[in-house]
Amino acid sequence: MTSKLGITVAVDLSSESALVSPVGQLTVRNVPSLIAVAHRAESFGYGLQVVMDLRKLTAADSQAVAMIRDSGWRGNILIGTGKTGRGRAA
Repeated sequence: MTSKLGITVAVDLSSESALVSPVGQLTVRNVPSLIAVAHRAESFGYGLQVVMDLRKLTAADSQAVAMIRDSGWRGNILIGTGKTGRGRAA
């Protein structure tokens, strides 16, 4: 099984916010990419509120979620932790 991660960034300049929404499996191998995309979203505009929504993940390694928290990511909001340690039945 591969651990693919799709990341969508929705920027709303009128409300000065960006939503970073990963889909798939979050692992310690792909979390650096997610953090890099979140940093890039912060650079779209000064004072942009960045929200990372992990609720659409099919699986999330607890160590990967801890890496996001410990990364120094300056985003405003981290929503959900996905379904830590298990995958969704097909």
